[in-house]
Amino acid sequence: RWPEAIRLRQEQVALCRRVFGLEHPSTINATTRLATCYSAAGRGDEAETLFQEQLAISNKALGPADDESRLAAEGLANIYFADGRQQEAIAMLAKASEPASSDSVGTFASLTLATWQAWSGTEADYEATRCRLLREAEQNKGTDPVNTAHRAAKAYCLRPSNDPARLARALDLARQGVGAGKTDWTLPCFHEGLGMAEYRNGQYAAAEQTLLVTEQLAQKLLSGRFRLEIQETARLFRAMSLFKQGRLEEARKLWRQVEAQMPPFPDDVSKPLDRGQPTRCDRLICWLVYKEAKALLNDAAFVKP
Repeated sequence: RWPEAIRLRQEQVALCRRVFGLEHPSTINATTRLATCYSAAGRGDEAETLFQEQLAISNKALGPADDESRLAAEGLANIYFADGRQQEAIAMLAKASEPASSDSVGTFASLTLATWQAWSGTEADYEATRCRLLREAEQNKGTDPVNTAHRAAKAYCLRPSNDPARLARALDLARQGVGAGKTDWTLPCFHEGLGMAEYRNGQYAAAEQTLLVTEQLAQKLLSGRFRLEIQETARLFRAMSLFKQGRLEEARKLWRQVEAQMPPFPDDVSKPLDRGQPTRCDRLICWLVYKEAKALLNDAAFVKP
């Protein structure tokens, strides 16, 4: 119901501008949300223009380190990334993730940054980002330590690593999220991160069980595309875990199920779109894992008929 949502956001923006003026935090917040709605509804040109306007206003009124400025920068970077302007998008997001990088906004921007770097093949930059996130999470100086630990572990485990010490540290951070005792929507996300870390550490049987729990929790606590993204990523990692345990037929069956259900891998990786819209971070992660799983399974032991 995007038309209705956009209409309500437009009315809110008009009211805030009339009552508070352009540079008031409430107006900036409402306008950034309207730009986000435009982007999600496929109105990319309007979203880009509005994000650009809001980024300039927010930087002037609140400063570039403010959450509203960083959210506007992240929204604009998402549009650039989907439009094939990946290096420009990555540079913008890197800047947005720098201040207060251990808070909720900063850690999500950093996870997205690591995902984009892995997707675009800038391996040295990705390596630097994932190692930085590990260090920051272990220092535990942020306002959101549990999510900081979870996102650092997830970012590190997007790709394989030949560093056993850092892999062990990522696993320890992933365990913090699951052990935090939360029972809300974050729980399947934390289990997903733990399953990824267990897989990267060669603990394939443990990863299989953790990822199965992830799918079940996602079914119970999440909805919409987010639920599918978490479940599909968990299933792909679980398929690879099964493969590593020599259970080839089970791995084959699970991989094919995910492939049949997920949005198709983009033909043009420089413009990754999901149903014509800018692609969410979790969908990009799912596609990255899909590509890895396909390469792992597509060997002499796995021949797709």
